[in-house]
Amino acid sequence: MRFRPARVLPVVLTAAGCAGGGGPSDSPGPTTGVPVPGGAAAWVKQVTPLPVVDAEGTPYAHPFLGGFDVPRPQMADIDGDGDLDLFIQERTDELMFFENTGTARAPEFVWRTDRYQDISVGEWTRFADFDEDGDLDLLTELPYSYLREYTNQGTATDPRFVQRADSIRDPSGEPIFSDRQNIPSVADIDCDGRLDLFLGRVDGTVRRYEQEGSNPLRFRLVAERFEDISIVAQIGSRHGANSMAFADVDSDGDLDLIWGDFFEPGLLLIENTGTCENPVLRSEPIPLPAVDTISTSGYNAPVPVDLDADGDLDLLVGVLGGAFNPSRTAPANLYYYERTPAGLTLRTRQFLTQIDVGSESTTTLVDDDGDGDLDLFV
Repeated sequence: MRFRPARVLPVVLTAAGCAGGGGPSDSPGPTTGVPVPGGAAAWVKQVTPLPVVDAEGTPYAHPFLGGFDVPRPQMADIDGDGDLDLFIQERTDELMFFENTGTARAPEFVWRTDRYQDISVGEWTRFADFDEDGDLDLLTELPYSYLREYTNQGTATDPRFVQRADSIRDPSGEPIFSDRQNIPSVADIDCDGRLDLFLGRVDGTVRRYEQEGSNPLRFRLVAERFEDISIVAQIGSRHGANSMAFADVDSDGDLDLIWGDFFEPGLLLIENTGTCENPVLRSEPIPLPAVDTISTSGYNAPVPVDLDADGDLDLLVGVLGGAFNPSRTAPANLYYYERTPAGLTLRTRQFLTQIDVGSESTTTLVDDDGDGDLDLFV
């Protein structure tokens, strides 16, 4: 059976035995349901059970992934094999994992699960080596608007995440609060070997903490208003939910700041005019330079990363949807910009090709053309 549809079913489920009951499980390919006590069956998600092509005949890489509404991407070499794997948070408390089965230069991402290690992640995640043992730990939201750490008690090649504390606190024992609609960032902004934590606030300012201790993990408040940053949207004095990332955008040896905001259709860049050891981020925010202008429905989550291992920074952008017309970027809401000699060049608006017909669609199967197999209607 082979579909060549313009619109098709966004997710497929199969089961063995009688329908009803059973908990969900994940599978990268065609399988049958797993029997459970009572004669019921567990449902199994199949992302690539059969070939599916679009109207032009181009195959979908992940046809039945289910579509994205608010993809929050992150990349990390989670299995220590020298290439970057992909994590996407689409739903509260769930973290999707796509293993890179290709190479660092030619990545190929294969869906493995919607619920990585069954970790409860709240509204956001950040990977970093907080205990300096050579593997990645995980920082997440603890509902509601607090922070928690999952320490990696496995290895760099075989991670095993275990929650170590119920809430991350400052040295005085006070819990650290972060607006849950905002996505924090972790970076060593002053090159002193200690990680800094940056929490964007809904008033457009940034609070900076610096790590003090790893067992338990503690962060000390350094600046209530980091570098006096105050983001004001292009469409007035409004500001709101935000996401940020630090990267050496201009290749001068220090970290610059990339900012996405609910009231910004693109991404903003604040250049570090200081040095690695003495950062200065007091320049006016400007639109992030790109060959193809970044313009979406707003609230863009940036991931600056060398995706093709060619020595320069590319850019992955999750469009969460902000103050602008959401139909502009739905369902194409995971952008990939490649760094070329001309600058950041848009390669695709759907980094993971899949069938996406919206959250309110329904489907039916019928042999419409009388050829003995079922056709799919949405």
